[in-house]
Amino acid sequence: MFYNSNCIELLEYLIIFRKDNMKGNCALYGLESDLKNSHIIPKFVFDYLKSTGSKYMRTYEEPNKRVQDGPKEYLLCEKAEQDFSRRERWFANNIFFPYLKKEKTTFEYDENFAYFMISVLWRVLIDQNKHPSVMTDEKLDFLKDVQNEWKLFLSNFQFPINFNDLNIFVTDRVESHNTEGVNVDLYFSRVIDATIITDNDYKTVAVYVKFLRFMIWSVVKGNPNDCKDVKIKFSKGVLKLPQELKDTFFGGFVQNRIREIDSRPKATEDQQLKIAKEIKKNEKEFWESDAGKSMLNDYKNAKF
Repeated sequence: MFYNSNCIELLEYLIIFRKDNMKGNCALYGLESDLKNSHIIPKFVFDYLKSTGSKYMRTYEEPNKRVQDGPKEYLLCEKAEQDFSRRERWFANNIFFPYLKKEKTTFEYDENFAYFMISVLWRVLIDQNKHPSVMTDEKLDFLKDVQNEWKLFLSNFQFPINFNDLNIFVTDRVESHNTEGVNVDLYFSRVIDATIITDNDYKTVAVYVKFLRFMIWSVVKGNPNDCKDVKIKFSKGVLKLPQELKDTFFGGFVQNRIREIDSRPKATEDQQLKIAKEIKKNEKEFWESDAGKSMLNDYKNAKF
């Protein structure tokens, strides 16, 4: 899944707006209850994306359609929703906003950090396990085991013995680069993305989520990197920026992701005129926004 405000972002599923809840079994606690229409990726991410760019978002798969919110699914009961919301508030108040708004670079954390990361990765994994390309791939059958072990951690705090690799890499504005990519700053600072990463022979598999300048992932098959700067503990720890990451598997994936965005169809001429018209309503404010700065940066660094 890919996403962004202004004119560029992506999702692998259409967002369907329905009533706020429905009857069913909670994916976390298993009990039948009124299920909430839960965000796969936390709502505060999309709120911030819109507040620093445009009130509308567009997907890469359907660039001519405007959406106003992130993907949702009827997954969680009220208790599970509240359990996740507590950790989302912790992450937003202790890491997300302090970094994006106050440029803080050292973060002390506790067990809430690991819980938050797994709660997001788990929801994305549930979503991806329903995707036809994953469901029909026997080499990815083990992802159901990952999903179940993370569920036990989230519901019963049972330590995930087999799938406990947690990584976060926090990005910054891309002032320059030596790649042929076009939307480089856009990807590192604005795009929302979630998928399963594999190498060609499936020796390494990871669950990956990126929102704005935060990349989180867990290697669930193969050898994780040994970069201490990006590792998150299940107990207390300290996250310091900037980080050093040496990981050819992950680095190659990101470069491919940027190329994929660069090659996606653009919005029609009519839709591009609508985008331009929206920007002109307050042009100075837009170009001073995070979205505007990202677009200008990529234009400056583009190798035409």
